[in-house]
Amino acid sequence: MKNTFISVEGPIGVGKTTLTNILAKHLDSFALKEIVEDNPYLKSFYENVEEYAFQTEMFFLCNRIKQLEDVQKKYLDRGLSVVSDYNIIKNLVFAGLNLQNGKFQKYRQVYAILADQLPQSDIIIYLYGDTDLLMKRIEMRDRPFERNMSRDYIDRLNREYQHYFDPCSLKHYFGTKIPKVISINVNHRDFVNCPQDVAYVLKEIQRVHEVSTSSQEVQSC
Repeated sequence: MKNTFISVEGPIGVGKTTLTNILAKHLDSFALKEIVEDNPYLKSFYENVEEYAFQTEMFFLCNRIKQLEDVQKKYLDRGLSVVSDYNIIKNLVFAGLNLQNGKFQKYRQVYAILADQLPQSDIIIYLYGDTDLLMKRIEMRDRPFERNMSRDYIDRLNREYQHYFDPCSLKHYFGTKIPKVISINVNHRDFVNCPQDVAYVLKEIQRVHEVSTSSQEVQSC
């Protein structure tokens, strides 16, 4: 597939980067990965969410916008494909969870302005799983800034993602271009050790891509 932008999304610990690396290799695409550790507010945020939420979310927004602008110029505009371990919509997911309503409304206005001209994903692979599984994976990877993360926070984040990726919600958050969404429950999936699980995702991507291409051909006639 040429000039296709695929994003892998889902809550913390669901396996986004792992699947992104695997798909990028299989699809001969550039793997775009979000920069997390460089956020200077992140450690303070997990220690005091209310105090540092706005600074943390604004840093992530500006950082991801720059990444997406660069990937547009270097890859998508040249007809190359990209697999990303995030979609820009995650900024709204986390901001909606972490910001008080007044600040969230201001943040959403800024988001709408800045995100309007960014490249939009053709396909989003939405990964989801039980909160207990996410907590286990977070513990196993043992990132320093995630050590104080509570189960309650991950559970609320999990439910926030479920809201945003509910089929009835998509049109409210993705503007004029609503991506094709492939939802995958990871509770019984192992993309590292089970080739059949990877094959399933690749088959779903191909199916969705073919349907999307056919629709575009019909509309152009």
